[in-house]
Amino acid sequence: MEYKIILENARNDRMDAAVEAAARLLLERDVAELKMSDIAAECNIGVASLYRYFGTKSSIVIKAACLMWRSVRSLFDGVFECDYYREKDGLGRLRELMKVFKVLYLSHKDFLRFLDSFDRYILNETVAPEDLEEYRRSILDFYPLFEDAYKQGAADGTLRDDIDFRTMYLSVTHSLMQLSEKFAIGDVFEGENELAEKELDYMIEMAIAYIRKQEELS
Repeated sequence: MEYKIILENARNDRMDAAVEAAARLLLERDVAELKMSDIAAECNIGVASLYRYFGTKSSIVIKAACLMWRSVRSLFDGVFECDYYREKDGLGRLRELMKVFKVLYLSHKDFLRFLDSFDRYILNETVAPEDLEEYRRSILDFYPLFEDAYKQGAADGTLRDDIDFRTMYLSVTHSLMQLSEKFAIGDVFEGENELAEKELDYMIEMAIAYIRKQEELS
């Protein structure tokens, strides 16, 4: 029994190493162009073993995407627990949370480019909905922070309490992510990205203007 446990732990270590290797490579290349042999070479694991562990390229790509989302989430650990954040009212907290997307654009363009590549890859592959469930949960891991800020704002009177907040959250975060991804990819027209930061600021302020209590506008 002990021998089997050791073997299983070794297998898990190799799988983790493969996922980490895939994540490193995916921050540098388009998902569609990455080959299992590239991942195998990066982590010194045979291609046959990769297929035995993961079954398909889509499987390891999804696991790498989940790992990256967890890593991004960890960048903000403690930020929303500090006095600077906690001393703000609900409106202020929500504004700070929305700025996460601007931070991603300014500091993690490689991750945003990966997300654009990942979305296109998944749309072109036959991936069962249940295979994307872990990825979906990784993305929504930010939601509790937003929901807590909204509840605080509804209680302290800085935010409206008559909206479907979850739908608004999805609308705003999808819009900010898509805009950030577009800017991260690069200019389509010359100089198009020169106002990227300002456009993201405008998107955030438009969302805030909608959700804040009307008397806060005066």
